[in-house]
Amino acid sequence: MKKYNLARLNKRAEFGTYTEQINENTGMSQQTFQPSFSLWFGNYTQTIQEQLTLTGNNITDSKMIVIRHNDQVSGTYIVRIDESLYKVSNIASDDGIDSFDVITLVKYGE
Repeated sequence: MKKYNLARLNKRAEFGTYTEQINENTGMSQQTFQPSFSLWFGNYTQTIQEQLTLTGNNITDSKMIVIRHNDQVSGTYIVRIDESLYKVSNIASDDGIDSFDVITLVKYGE
């Protein structure tokens, strides 16, 4: 994707993973979101075709975002936007100069 206004990259997303940590009070292990890095992103409006494709694949609670191309981003990350968690479902990557990637996110835990 070549044409996207940089001013629209006005929101922050944290990319990370879940790690096991021991709760000091109870001694029980619990999973905690551990951010690895954060990136600026903008919202991406889905076309009717994209909405139908996601619905056909039983992906109902999804979101698409646009970021500057970044080789760090992969399908293994969990993404935190505000207080919501999402799993990276798909990355439409463009590694050209001044290019953007479109990332499909699915609500984590559903």
